[in-house]
Amino acid sequence: MASDARGADAVRHTGRVRGTGFRLRVSPLGRLLRSAVLLLGLLMFVPGVIAAGIDLWWRLLFLFGALACAAGLRILWGSVVVVRPSGLRVQRNWPFRRDFLWYRILAIDVVPGFWHLEIELNSGERITLPAVDDLERLYQLMEQHRQALDA
Repeated sequence: MASDARGADAVRHTGRVRGTGFRLRVSPLGRLLRSAVLLLGLLMFVPGVIAAGIDLWWRLLFLFGALACAAGLRILWGSVVVVRPSGLRVQRNWPFRRDFLWYRILAIDVVPGFWHLEIELNSGERITLPAVDDLERLYQLMEQHRQALDA
């Protein structure tokens, strides 16, 4: 009975910490220049989708280009690693994502020189996380959630 109460406390403890997202590590100038290029592409492709008198195949090509530019903006400005109470979410290529529950993560390593995190799962699989802006905070949050499972 005592182990059930301790498990419930651990779930409540991790449930109180809200999810936190981390963006790709890109310089501000690089982020703005890439955003300008993607916005220019978006402005060029959208009229091709809307315009009348264009063949269906060209419209589909313009639509694909507009969606690719929008996805690029989402990847550039959105979170690629999200620390949530239930686990870690990696969204390297939006909209595709992969979720890892905290109990599946065996170890977290910092790769010096490259300054990114590598997680090892209980299955032996090793996953390299994308380089993010605030690596130290990401590492601390991940360790906090993993240690909350043991408490």
